[in-house]
Amino acid sequence: METQPTATDLLDVPQPEEIRQWATEQGILILAHSYQEGYLQDSAHFVGDSLELARMAAKEQPDAICFCGVHFMAETAKILCPDATVFIPDMEAGCSLAESCQAKDLERYQTHLTQKLGRRPVTVSYVNCTAGVKALSDVICTSGNAQKVVDSIPEDNPILFVPDRHLGGWINEQTGRDMILWNGACEVHELFSVDTLLETKDAYPGAITLAHPECPKRIRDVSDYVLGTAGMLALVKASEGETFIIGTEGNMIYRFEKEAPQNRYVPAPGASCACNLCPHMQRNTPEKLWQCLQDRGPEVFVADELMESAKRALNRMLAVV
Repeated sequence: METQPTATDLLDVPQPEEIRQWATEQGILILAHSYQEGYLQDSAHFVGDSLELARMAAKEQPDAICFCGVHFMAETAKILCPDATVFIPDMEAGCSLAESCQAKDLERYQTHLTQKLGRRPVTVSYVNCTAGVKALSDVICTSGNAQKVVDSIPEDNPILFVPDRHLGGWINEQTGRDMILWNGACEVHELFSVDTLLETKDAYPGAITLAHPECPKRIRDVSDYVLGTAGMLALVKASEGETFIIGTEGNMIYRFEKEAPQNRYVPAPGASCACNLCPHMQRNTPEKLWQCLQDRGPEVFVADELMESAKRALNRMLAVV
C-alpha cells in the first residue's frame, strides 16, 4: 500500500524535498514564483518569474499543476495548459495590479479610444491581469520582455498599455513611444521610499541599487539598474563580492542568497523602513501548500469563452522572445 506523509499542523508538514518528491510521484508539477517564501521555493520543481513559469507550464503540459503564487498566475497556467488540473494554496491570493483593471472597464475604454483615435489601439497587457483582461488583449508581456513586445509593434500603431503605469512609463522612456497608460500600480513597489532608499545608499557606499520597473520613476531614477526579477538574478549571478540594494519584493533576496551567495543583499526599505513583502503572496503557507497538494484544490478555472482569446495573446508574447 502506498504511504504518504500527513499534515495536521506545521510540525507535521514534510520537508521541502519530501513535498517535491511526493508531488512528483503523484504527477503534480509545483511551480513557485520568486516572491514566495523560501520553504515554498524549495518545495517547487521550478522557481521563476512570470515569463519563466508560463514557459515551463507550456513546455511541460502536466496533468496537474500546483501554483505557488497569486491567482492570475494560476489562471495563466490554466490557459496555457487547459487539460491540466490547476490549483493554488490559497484562492484569496490576489494582486493589486490585476484588481486595478477589470475587464468590463477595459472594454469600455477600448471602445472610447477607438472612437477618439479613429482606429483601435493595440492593447498590450502586463501579465499581472485577469483572464478576462488577457482575452481583451492583443499581446501579453512581462517585466522581462515588455520592451521587446512593444518594439515588435509598428511605430505607427497606437498602444494602450495596461495595467501598470510605472512599467508602462519605463517602457515609454526606453523606447521613445507614447503609449496610453492605464492607471494601475503594484502596492508593494509603490511603498518604496526614495528618502529611505537614499539613506540606505549612503549607509552602503559602493552598493549597486536594483529596481524593478514596477517601481515609481522617483525610485528608478536613483537606481543603478532597472530590471525584472530574471534580469536581476542574471546580474547578481554574474557578479562577485558586490553589495546589492534590492528594490523589489523582499522574498527575492532568498533566491539571490541561494543562487548567488557570493554577494551581499540589502532590502530597499519602504516608507516604514521595513522590507516590502506582498501580502497576497504571503497568504500561501507551508500548511496550505501541503493541504492543497492532497486535496488537489482549491482548483482554478477559466471560463471557456475566454480561453481561446487569452491563449492567443499569451502565445503572441511567447513568440516574441
